Parts: sequence; structure tokens; C-alpha cells
Amino acid sequence: MSLTTDLKDELARTPAPSAQAMAAEVAATLRFAGGLHLVSGRILIEAELDSPVAARRLRTFLKALYNAESTVVVVSGGSLRRGKRYVVRVVRKADELARLTGLVDSLRRPVRGLPAVLVASGVDEAAAIWRGAFLARGSLMEPGRSTSLEVTCPGPEVALAMVGCARKLGAAARSKEV
Repeated sequence: MSLTTDLKDELARTPAPSAQAMAAEVAATLRFAGGLHLVSGRILIEAELDSPVAARRLRTFLKALYNAESTVVVVSGGSLRRGKRYVVRVVRKADELARLTGLVDSLRRPVRGLPAVLVASGVDEAAAIWRGAFLARGSLMEPGRSTSLEVTCPGPEVALAMVGCARKLGAAARSKEV
């Protein structure tokens, strides 16, 4: 297994220190791996993860925090992506979940960055945000000349919020547009 896979497996098995940290991790995971879809005027939430343990963790947190029922669909890898992908899907009460996690505002408009209340929260929540982001879209560059941890952000606002959370944790981070 690769270092990224090993780290994702370890992070997905790490217990959350509090309900607030769980909520921060869920919000980050849904922001990075998720997608909002409108189906017949109703919101549907999907989060695509590459780890079955991370998918189970997300489903467990969704049920514990929001009493949200979810399903998992396993998608086989194609020409661009190798390996299986696990799509966690929420259909019932997805609009309420999207509002509670900060994916949409009170007028059901998609929010571009991370919820301000999360970015302004404590160290445990900042660590949970990074954990959720890494589980969703993170990778480790293999050891060598320049070892690094990278997270692919859905937009520049999210990248800026991640730099702020890293600073709160005492880590050096920078965003770069590619």
C-alpha cells in the first residue's frame, strides 16, 4: 500500500475528540468530496471517497450527528481513476443536512468556502477540518527531495480557509493554483 492509503486508513480510524470536531470533519469531507445535485427541485448530496473506512466513518458521523440516512455505491475505477471509489449518498432530508453543514446558506444558495463558524473555531476543529479534507482529496508526495501533503481544494476560498486552519495548528501551508 502507498503512504497515502496507509495514512487515510489510520486517520479514518482515529476517534473524534468531540461532537464539534465530528461536525467540522463532516462539513470538510462533504465540501471536498461532495457534490450538491438538484433533482426535481430537491437537493441530493453525494460524497466520493477512495477509502471504504472513510466512507463508513462519514456515514457513522452523519447518522450520529444529524440522524441522516445514507447509502454507499461502489464505483469501479476507469481510465482516469484507478481503484474503487465509494459514493456516500444522502437523499432524505439532504436539503436540511446541506444547510446544517454549511454547504448552502439559508436561501439554499451554495456556499463557496468553508463555514465561517468552523474556520473561527478551535484547534480540535481545525485538525478535524484537515482530517476531513485529507480523507476526501488528500495525498502524500512520496519521500524524496520534497516531501509534502497536498489537498485538492474545490476553490480558492476553501484553500485560503485551509491555510488559516493550518496556521492555527502551527503548520506551514500555502495555496497554489494549478
